Amino acid sequence: MGWMRYVKIGLVNTVGALVGIIWIPIVPQAVAQPSLPDQANSEVSVLESIKSINNNIKIPKKVSSLPELYQIRDQLKVELDKVSKMPNLQEVREPWQYQFQLQQYEKSLKNFRSIEAKIIKEEKAAQSWKQALSIATNAVAKGKKTQANYQTWQEAENLWLDAIESLRQIPQDSLMTDRAIEKMIEYQGYLAVACYEKVIAARRWTENTENKTNTQTTNYPLIAYSLSPGFTIYGDTNRDGEVDEADKSGREKWSLSEGALMLFNNDDDNGDLIPDWRDRDVNGESDTEDLAIVNIQLAENYRDAQIYISTDTDVTNYINVFQKTESGWQPVDISGTEALISREKIILGVEAKQFADRDWKGVVNLKAIAEKNGRQIASDSIQIGVVPWLMSPNTAPVKELHVSDRGLANEEFINKIREIIEKTGATAKINPGGTTWMQDTQEIGYVQFPSQGKTRNMNVALKANRSGENDQYSRSLLKDNFGWFEVGKPRELDPLNRWADAYGNLEVTPPLSGYPMGRVYYGKAGEVGMNPDIIDFIKAQKIQGPPVDIDTSWLMIRHVDEIISFIPSKFGKPLMLIVSPEAGVQLLEELNEEGYGQAAINRGLSTQTTVRAALKNPKLIQHNLYLQREKLNPLIEKLKQEFNLSDDQIIQVPAMFGYSGYSWWPNMVNSVVINGELLVSNPGGALINGRDYTQEKFRRLVADSSLNINFMDDQYYQELRGSVHDATNTTRLGKNNPFWESLSLR
Repeated sequence: MGWMRYVKIGLVNTVGALVGIIWIPIVPQAVAQPSLPDQANSEVSVLESIKSINNNIKIPKKVSSLPELYQIRDQLKVELDKVSKMPNLQEVREPWQYQFQLQQYEKSLKNFRSIEAKIIKEEKAAQSWKQALSIATNAVAKGKKTQANYQTWQEAENLWLDAIESLRQIPQDSLMTDRAIEKMIEYQGYLAVACYEKVIAARRWTENTENKTNTQTTNYPLIAYSLSPGFTIYGDTNRDGEVDEADKSGREKWSLSEGALMLFNNDDDNGDLIPDWRDRDVNGESDTEDLAIVNIQLAENYRDAQIYISTDTDVTNYINVFQKTESGWQPVDISGTEALISREKIILGVEAKQFADRDWKGVVNLKAIAEKNGRQIASDSIQIGVVPWLMSPNTAPVKELHVSDRGLANEEFINKIREIIEKTGATAKINPGGTTWMQDTQEIGYVQFPSQGKTRNMNVALKANRSGENDQYSRSLLKDNFGWFEVGKPRELDPLNRWADAYGNLEVTPPLSGYPMGRVYYGKAGEVGMNPDIIDFIKAQKIQGPPVDIDTSWLMIRHVDEIISFIPSKFGKPLMLIVSPEAGVQLLEELNEEGYGQAAINRGLSTQTTVRAALKNPKLIQHNLYLQREKLNPLIEKLKQEFNLSDDQIIQVPAMFGYSGYSWWPNMVNSVVINGELLVSNPGGALINGRDYTQEKFRRLVADSSLNINFMDDQYYQELRGSVHDATNTTRLGKNNPFWESLSLR
């Protein structure tokens, strides 16, 4: 171990309590986290800095603007940076000094997080305000049309409703609340005008029709309802992968269970390393398969009409539409101002440019309009929704396993992976010199889309938003039938929560009762959890949520994959593995009672000791029993309710944790299932008659899984406070049954 150096770090948990002093190895190739600032050269002591912090920070009782909040946050950040240094053990000797320091730090950190929460709220409010103004601008434009008719006023009415709804998203305690209320009152007035004009237009049309007025002299053309005889737009509403006569019903409604689907076309069919939706082009037959086909059927009396495509609201940022012509697929204007190319049979292709999110519901109303001599003579429409992005559980079949080659440090680990992967039918993808923590770089999920008579599953990688990281591995996977996308932006987090947005902190269960596609869960420490952009995105998919938050505040890295994972069972129901510090203490007591007190545990690691020595450390034992009582037992009860689990589905795996929240012996819950094989950290337990006692205990616990257990030599990762699951990532197959069929059964 001569190549490794150690630093002594005092760690503070979420609520400001000092949770321990540990020695952390700093490895040349990679580190689990940056070291804290050096105290030796500081001119002002940490204790003196903390004494002065509350005098320096002055938070106004009333804040009037978002820029003012930013200014306060910056001031708080500067002050916190001054005191976020580890204690000087020569200066801070007495317990009361620790207590004083931590109380002041807790108060300051609370102020900082309070301002952060207000900023997030006000930024969302500002976004809703901006969106409302944009929608209102479009509504005004509709009302100013010189030949505004029933359809025009109907569209204006819908826009005013959308604008008002956007204003309602502004919280009641926002800085913008008063302005939003005033603007809503104003918009409701405009809404009333649009409703009135719509009724007048309808009455005039009725009068003109009844009196058989010459249609060339009226300014109010025929009102086209949902279906005009001989004029029909239809797509794959029954989701069988074919567009035919059976799809002409149910076009006016859409849900996750029924209606036409479109694909977020984020794979790369022409090999230019750019997602296909960006180029406004259809790149050959493979790209054609990614389009939602929509037909427009025209009776003879519409053949000489001009056909336009429009939408209820401006969705140019969300979809692309193409028309199939003799020279290939051509982009279509969807503003209703440029006519389609004249054809007896009109075939359109639609692709989405993003998934549904908190700003877009993912559904468009695509309208076909027929005009003659500048008059609208017919129209018809169809609702189309984008397919949701789905996360893959740890139990799904594996196509590829991803791991980084870190040289000699993890050579044995990679060789073992290659050996296991060979017999599973999966492929090992080795990333030379890549990030140590492959799990954190991306979440590889999938989408399902009906096309050409079948349901296709396509893998799609969501790249992680991690401040300061520049890992491009996820984007390197982009290819034909393998998509890639991003959501949100990296954010700056305090040192204790800097890993909150890595994807070891975002997982999904296997299919459960009430959740046929699984349910997403993530770690949350106090007010800091997974990036709100990501959580809102998951909610917008409406299938694997609402996400469940799990308290990870007591962990060093604060990732949910360190607490629970799922494996398959012989009986069909999945099994949930959950760390159990109490079971860890009991395991040591069992060994000691059987006369193995001198046996070594944590063999080969920097924490190696004996069974007896561990039991003689009362603080360690009491800390782990506290974790079981205050953290794990309440969590078990919560997850039984949230995940609809029975007691026999929960396996409590022996584990031990240091004061600062690191796994004191290798974490066997942080594991990976690969096609009947389970990759688990070698716990380095006591050797009894040549067999590892902890390994044997684990084998008995998971006997109902029928998995072949592989204990991995992951010492390299253990010294960096990580395990097998952290070091790897997987591309997994999607479910055989499409999501819409699964939803109809729940």
